[in-house]
Amino acid sequence: MRWLRPCSGSRGLCAAAPVLAAAAVASCAPTGDAPGAGEGASATGANRMVELLSSGQPVFGIFSGEHTPGQGARMARNREADFVFYSLESGPFDIPAMEAYMEGMREGAGEYAPQPVALRIPPIRDGADSARARARAGLAAGAHSIVYPHVESVEEAELAVGTLGEAAWPGNADGNLVNILLIEDRIGIERAAEIVRTPGVSVVIPGPGDLRRAYEGDMEAVEAAIQTVLAECLATGVACGITAGPDDIGERLDQGFRFFIVTSPEALTVGRAHAGRAEAEVARATGTIGLWERNLAAFGVFVPPEFAGGAGPGGGGRPGPGAEPGAGGRGQRGPPRYTVEGGRELARNPLLDFVFLNLERNYDPDAVEAIATGLRSPGAVGRKTLLVRIPSIEQGGEEATRARVREALELGADGVVLPHVRNVAEARAAVGFFEDAGADVWSPANPDGTVIAMLMVEDPDAVAEAAAIADVPGYSVLACGIGSLTGALGGDREAAEEGNQAVLAEATRAGLADMITANAADIEQRVGEGFLGLLMQVGGAEEAIRLGRQAAGR
Repeated sequence: MRWLRPCSGSRGLCAAAPVLAAAAVASCAPTGDAPGAGEGASATGANRMVELLSSGQPVFGIFSGEHTPGQGARMARNREADFVFYSLESGPFDIPAMEAYMEGMREGAGEYAPQPVALRIPPIRDGADSARARARAGLAAGAHSIVYPHVESVEEAELAVGTLGEAAWPGNADGNLVNILLIEDRIGIERAAEIVRTPGVSVVIPGPGDLRRAYEGDMEAVEAAIQTVLAECLATGVACGITAGPDDIGERLDQGFRFFIVTSPEALTVGRAHAGRAEAEVARATGTIGLWERNLAAFGVFVPPEFAGGAGPGGGGRPGPGAEPGAGGRGQRGPPRYTVEGGRELARNPLLDFVFLNLERNYDPDAVEAIATGLRSPGAVGRKTLLVRIPSIEQGGEEATRARVREALELGADGVVLPHVRNVAEARAAVGFFEDAGADVWSPANPDGTVIAMLMVEDPDAVAEAAAIADVPGYSVLACGIGSLTGALGGDREAAEEGNQAVLAEATRAGLADMITANAADIEQRVGEGFLGLLMQVGGAEEAIRLGRQAAGR
């Protein structure tokens, strides 16, 4: 794009993108055979826990659930989790099962890196040599954190730190291993100050469940013990952790806890929102706008409508033969409907960068809200950009169109598409609708914008004015509706393609993105021509996107 910024500095978009792209789980093995303090362990690959702890941000992890590859795949798809807490404290110490679980995570993560795994081993008091051996086995299998339960003394804390050696953070500012010490007994609480102050400790967690047993159900004593550990951590700058749920995670954040293990995805969502966890740079770098800023093609699908008596959520209701793509199911019975579950299904597809909700013929604000809600569900893989096409200015009138732009954005759309823009005057009016809505539109004049404003020219007279329309400031995408243009030209596909290419040339000249419908047969051609938005029907989209990604170098 004409207004692309160079990749420079550690806080730029290009620097942020590898946070998700780096391999987060890799083999690691201790160096040296002698047990005891001073042992080293090395690991490769980014550790999201270290990145967040180093920057002072709170860290949110979730219990692994059942130890199966399928569960690992499901956990990896929850991108709100910074790590997965995998416990082998009791029962068989089954490292091969953990390796299979982590392989499931790698498969489930798709194009993203899976979260690091924090492995809880049996207590050190069961045998120091056994604890060292188990920690080594976990690291060799790919864990990036070892969790030591029931730590009772500074000697045990030193063993925990020493086993991870020079690869551990914060003893090594560049380390990528994390040691986590659980204080879960009365004697540990009594010695909390010296345990927390052990050099090289990464995280200390007072364990509420075991402390409840230790204090025989006296919850006031349990809370006092928790606050004792927190106070020591706050005094020394050591990260303090806690288990939490959606009802108390906000309070724990306010108290100063920085490391959380939760049992429900809802707690992740609540905690991240309460903490104001800024993922904007990463989300932007890996989202549609971020891709376009780097001249990379983004791939999306029409949101498939569902019909009464038709196919199930997210899977059916596609227009019949001859229908314009995404035209709302012309030829099907009943009006199209869209559900939260349909949005969730699209959100789980790692190949999609954006989804295109076509409400040109049947504008329905409930549909916008439903799909936006589904796309933002905890199981989403990445953040899909939601583009909503509303009726044209000619069809709805200026006042209704202005209201619909505002409403769609308020309901969760990331961008609004105005079809059949007929001339420069309508292009200026369209830009004004976004201004009236207070939208921060991404454009050549505003490269930091976050909202996509897309104008479509689909009539011969409008295509003839493409250069002048492209020069109207304040919007993001100029596209030719080639299906409608072909119809307006009496079915002359060759003439329509000439118009399409003319619009592409003007969009490129003006620094605007251009979008086109595509399929497996032509997507490589369209990427090569310079189209940055490639839009497909759900059926056959995966094959087309894989071809398109390869052509785009993604």
